[in-house]
Amino acid sequence: MTSQTDNAPKIVFPCDRYLIKIVGDAHPEYKPFVASVLVKYDLKVTIESFTENPSKNGRFVSLNVWMRIEEEAHLSLLFDELKVNPMVKMVL
Repeated sequence: MTSQTDNAPKIVFPCDRYLIKIVGDAHPEYKPFVASVLVKYDLKVTIESFTENPSKNGRFVSLNVWMRIEEEAHLSLLFDELKVNPMVKMVL
């Protein structure tokens, strides 16, 4: 018997189109901070690379960006770098 995780698609690295979603405070420094972290892992990421979805009350902003991830370890590193900032609430 196989589990659902055994049948899940495997990500092959390097991965040219990996979707990162970051939810954080609607603050003027939030988006530049996120871009400054992600550009360390993909030089093509800019502030213009993001799609933004503000929350209904305008308190939070969800940022989505497709980027290149060279190796699986980079995901943990960039997630940790993003999460140290109190403006960042969630990274997916």
